[in-house]
Amino acid sequence: MAVMNIAVDGATVAAVDLARLDMFAVHLYGDLTSADAACLSCHGGTYPDDGPSTFRIWAEQALPGRTPMVTVTFTDSAPAAQLTQGKTIAEMFPDEPHSGRTDFTPTPAEEAELRNRPRVRAGFSWALRTSGGDDLAGRNGSDDDSFAFSVLWTPDYPTQARVNGSTTNIDNVLRRAGGTELYNGMLHVGDSVTFRCGD
Repeated sequence: MAVMNIAVDGATVAAVDLARLDMFAVHLYGDLTSADAACLSCHGGTYPDDGPSTFRIWAEQALPGRTPMVTVTFTDSAPAAQLTQGKTIAEMFPDEPHSGRTDFTPTPAEEAELRNRPRVRAGFSWALRTSGGDDLAGRNGSDDDSFAFSVLWTPDYPTQARVNGSTTNIDNVLRRAGGTELYNGMLHVGDSVTFRCGD
């Protein structure tokens, strides 16, 4: 059994048994239009060839404060009592009706709204440290207005997960173009990675 543990400022928010999943991802992202330092999303699912797929969310939360810290630890086991269960979108947001939307390409009105959002922060800082010794830190460039860090696991390589970090801007997002790569590495069983972000 492989387990992904996600902690915010030292407190566990998710401990996920990967054995029954076809994908699990941790995303930490933020931009200059949000007063929060970042948002954290932990989700995954099963996608069988011969049955319905199931998407589940383990954590979806804003991270206020000056420099929140998110640590992702990849272990080979955990007590069953410590494991957390993800929720479907319907379970997570029971009062929100299903929109039925399948094409999420922004409409012209949505593009205009995204471009015109006022900036509430002058900039952002970021830092990444791995248990293997990688230690990086920086600030946004003049063209950057958002950042994203991610850990992605699939059963194709069950004992490792890919770690990425990047900055970008709204033009790249709307064009679905890549931004500036900050980090690209691997997390193996027994490893951990810590992300920090702030003003």
